[in-house]
Amino acid sequence: MKTLTKLLLITCLALLSSFTTANELAASTNKLDGMSIAYNYTSGRSYHLKFEPAGISYQYLTGSRPDVWWGPFPYKAFEVSENIYLAAWFEEGYGDYVTLHINFNSNLLYGSAILQGETVHFHGAKIVSVNKTAK
Repeated sequence: MKTLTKLLLITCLALLSSFTTANELAASTNKLDGMSIAYNYTSGRSYHLKFEPAGISYQYLTGSRPDVWWGPFPYKAFEVSENIYLAAWFEEGYGDYVTLHINFNSNLLYGSAILQGETVHFHGAKIVSVNKTAK
C-alpha cells in the first residue's frame, strides 16, 4: 500500500512539474466550480462528474447504478496551464483517492486512482461533453 501511494504521488508531481517552470507553481483554483463533464475511459468505464463549491460529485455511468450521484467529496484543483487542470479528492468511507488531469484544449482526461485502498486505476479518457453553469 505504501508503495502504491508513493507511486501515485510521484506520478502526480511529475505530471504537474511538466506544466510549470521551476520557479512557478500553479495556485489552487475554484474555476472548475459549475463545470460538468462526461468522459469515457479506454478501459470502457464512463463517468459524468460535476464540480461545485460543496465538492465533486459523479455518476458511474457504466456501473451497476448509473443514476446514482456519489458525493459530494471535497476536492482541490490547480490550473497548470490555460484550460488544463489537475484535480484530486479523497472519498471518505470508500478509501478511494482520485487524481484527474483534465485538458479542455484537447478534450482528453487522464485518471490515476487508488481504489478501496488497494486497486490501482491509471487510464486515459476522451471527454465527450462539457457544460459550464453561470455562477
